[in-house]
Amino acid sequence: MLKHSSYSKRYIYHSTTYFRQRYFGVDEIEVCNFCVQKCIYYWPEDGRAYVALGKALSKQSKTAEARAVYEKGCQATQGENPYIWQCWAVLEDKMGNTRRARELFDAATVADKKHIAAWHGWGVLELKQGNISKARHLLAKGLKFCGGNEYIYQTLARLEAKASRYEQARYLFRQATKCNPKSCASWLAWAQMEMQQENNRAARQLFERSIQASPKNRFAWHVWGLFEAKMGNVEKGRKLLKIGHALNPRDPVLLQSLALLEYEYSTANLARQLFRRASELDPRHQPVWTAWGWMEWKEGNIATARKLYQKALSINSTSETAARCLQAWGVLEQRIGNLSAARRLFRSSLNINSQSYVTWMTWASLEENQGNSVRAEEIRDLYFQQRTEVVDDASWVMGLLDIIDPALDRIRSVLNLDPASQQSRLDSLRTILEGENGNNIDEESDSNDMESESGFDVDAFCIERLSLDPSKLQVQMEFSPPSPVKRSREKVL
Repeated sequence: MLKHSSYSKRYIYHSTTYFRQRYFGVDEIEVCNFCVQKCIYYWPEDGRAYVALGKALSKQSKTAEARAVYEKGCQATQGENPYIWQCWAVLEDKMGNTRRARELFDAATVADKKHIAAWHGWGVLELKQGNISKARHLLAKGLKFCGGNEYIYQTLARLEAKASRYEQARYLFRQATKCNPKSCASWLAWAQMEMQQENNRAARQLFERSIQASPKNRFAWHVWGLFEAKMGNVEKGRKLLKIGHALNPRDPVLLQSLALLEYEYSTANLARQLFRRASELDPRHQPVWTAWGWMEWKEGNIATARKLYQKALSINSTSETAARCLQAWGVLEQRIGNLSAARRLFRSSLNINSQSYVTWMTWASLEENQGNSVRAEEIRDLYFQQRTEVVDDASWVMGLLDIIDPALDRIRSVLNLDPASQQSRLDSLRTILEGENGNNIDEESDSNDMESESGFDVDAFCIERLSLDPSKLQVQMEFSPPSPVKRSREKVL
């Protein structure tokens, strides 16, 4: 008789292995679906198969089929599998069915109150809806029932940073990195906060930590490269972006940023080559077309810029990127005197994202420059009338600390919301920021030197850990799409 767990795992392994390949043909997709459907047929009570098939169908944009699979899975498992409920909730959230997603996240937590992904996913949903207090309550419940979790700590830390409560944010980031020192996302989010606060040396050391945690992470190389370029270390920024590209040759975002950097500090022709290469890697990546269009406008190639903006909008006309593209196109038309077209484009952008301060004020500026001061004031008033302002209550922090560790009197003093001595807070903060190796992160220094006090050597790290020589990096400009690979269907049983 077939053993349930071993054969079930084997079917799922074969199917997900096929599907995770970046390039695949119809045969491979069919093999994926066939294998998981076999799992469901033989072991209908095993929730893993429903999760695997639902995710596969979602990636193919077959949302109705994915929903049906999740519903069938919940019935087969008698509603006791939280993973199916949570995946179904994520699907409904992506489709914009917020109320239904809430119900499904709730069902997941009822099925298993220790299912951390459900608490976190539900909290993030409420954040997107502007329900800050509700989100905090859900994230705190996740900590209460599940214990420390890097994702929840990181989300809470970002909330604190957004509310300008930076000591609290640092403490929570520290908790996230303690939960998982290899969490590149936590180190990176912390670095970005310090970067925004112009604690440049602290940001650089945190970027180094993020790279050490995940050497091939494209986001870490990308953000660090942009940071160095912004600090005036153009060569360092260029090198970091090239390293990221060498490690992630199929990522268009790194090439897009490298193209913008080369346009500013090198030549437009080199930037064009990089934009073209990025667009070939992922023709549906809207920001590449928008950024390329912006460059062509700056170069005076108006017709080319319009075509590139049109290309970006043809991919998706309702996304946040589309809103930014319409705003940029509106500025183009405004500068060359097509004011009616500019107004239409600004209005279209605001129909997608009514919260864009830049678009509202750009439109108001247009009217002001045309002598329509009354209309300009009306536009400004419209922005302030319709904007969503979320009031965040700081009192929640004390309650959260009771969940994290009731005995942390030292942390309570650091997170004290009453005015206190700045030097005392900084001294306590240094203690919290102290790493496991005894080195603490200097968050006060204003030095913008390229060399890190930690002695981290990017070139040596790449050679030793990645077998990559940064001095010999070149971006391959020619694009040759891989030919489909014919794979023989392996026997699963």
